[in-house]
Amino acid sequence: MLSSESLPVQNRKVFGTVPTAIPDKEDEGFISATFLKWATAALLAYFGARLVFFALNISSFVPPDEVTHAGLCKIFSNVFLLPENSPATYEFGLVTNTAWFYYWVMGKLLHLNIFGVSDLVFLRLLNIPLAFATVWYALRLLRLLTDNRLTKLLLVVIITNTPMFSLLSASVSYDNLANLLAAMAIYYEFAYFKNRSGGLLVASLLCQMSGSLTKITFLPLILVLNVLLVLNEVITLKTQPKEFRQLFRKCSRWTLLTLLLLIIAVGLNLRLYAGNYLRYGAPNPGMSQVISPESAMQSRLDARGMIFNQYKEGKISYMEALILTGEIKHPGDKADTFYLLMNYEKLKRNPQLWLSPLNYANFWFQTMAASIFGIRAHLGMFKPPLYLLPVYVVMALAFLGFVIRWRPGEAGWSPLSLAVVAVSYAGFLVYEVNYDAYHNYGEPSLTVYGRYLFIVMAPVYVLLCHYLLRLFRSEFIRTALALATTLLFVLYDFPWFLMHATAEWYTWMPQ
Repeated sequence: MLSSESLPVQNRKVFGTVPTAIPDKEDEGFISATFLKWATAALLAYFGARLVFFALNISSFVPPDEVTHAGLCKIFSNVFLLPENSPATYEFGLVTNTAWFYYWVMGKLLHLNIFGVSDLVFLRLLNIPLAFATVWYALRLLRLLTDNRLTKLLLVVIITNTPMFSLLSASVSYDNLANLLAAMAIYYEFAYFKNRSGGLLVASLLCQMSGSLTKITFLPLILVLNVLLVLNEVITLKTQPKEFRQLFRKCSRWTLLTLLLLIIAVGLNLRLYAGNYLRYGAPNPGMSQVISPESAMQSRLDARGMIFNQYKEGKISYMEALILTGEIKHPGDKADTFYLLMNYEKLKRNPQLWLSPLNYANFWFQTMAASIFGIRAHLGMFKPPLYLLPVYVVMALAFLGFVIRWRPGEAGWSPLSLAVVAVSYAGFLVYEVNYDAYHNYGEPSLTVYGRYLFIVMAPVYVLLCHYLLRLFRSEFIRTALALATTLLFVLYDFPWFLMHATAEWYTWMPQ
């Protein structure tokens, strides 16, 4: 990919104002360049050691859907291009007609396992570099706003000590690649806004197209990024037409290569999503639309939805649904399906138990926070509400800092645009995914997982760290606040995990 850091920063307008980085050189305080380098290295080494610990010791039945993700990676490793749906693949869901890029990449890399470790552990270790790259691009995104060393250090602390992100980063999950591609797409687009290099724009679009081949819920991020892009280009065309026409006048070989890859990625997206729509009437068809319902029942994830929907539509009785649920092999999904059926029966008898939109919004926020700063997987490790109060205070101070300190005349519109990206994606998630699932299944926590917001983790944490410290003018208060936040996040991650993990979390029985 192309870097903006080697390009000259132009004094141009983005959405009507100059988006130059805020130097903050006068506020470096006790943080020297040498201290920043060594402290960052220590934090990243600590992060890596924890991820290796998780990769080697966590049970395969703990991380979200890891058994399915690892199984799909192995299936993709056995073919050169893309596999076909077959009885050997039914238990893992669709292998065609679905986002496949992560499985294809991991499947090819799986051939490099010559170290004598299990395929699952090897795949987990392959996911760790994706997490490190996500941290790296979050830091690069921050540098578009500020060069303040204390803010950089705080960002590394927070992003590497978020409990759910830590566990996920050492698990086999397409979320890890989706999170990285999202951070890259956002960074390259905002670097393009600042530096007006056509190569940066192409790099962002390539990351967007790759992300949509990794996870379908990447598509809303693509929408909001391109709305911002169009608004920016319309303004540029009106105010600086010469600059707009010269955008691609000089293209390096790397830009041309990236453009070729972008064309291929667009074609693959059309093949997947347009092909699905033309053949099945939906860009993301259910498994029972592609293969027979009987075959789809072999997939534990699809079986849950099919059994519940057949019961809800009156096609099978409550007892028949319970019998079919007993045939699901995965213990976690079996328990979840039993719960959904029993809970819906209760709601049918007591309709007043349904949550109002306002109550659901409150539940959604608390559940999201609990499953970001705790762990929600096939096992859960949640902090009591009282323990999350310090986290809420940090978020509230950062929001207050944004309201008080952000001025488009100083910082440009980039901070507000980053906030729009995060809020728009969260809005889509809560309304189109979570609330829709609640209306269908009657369970408010279904699909409400904090990891689903990691797509926009980079802009959220960048804004949080930047405006948390900018809220106060005093360097002493800034430093004290950064230290307190560091202590909070560090203690709430790995030490908390070690204190509360029971034997079922591990592949071995602790003494």
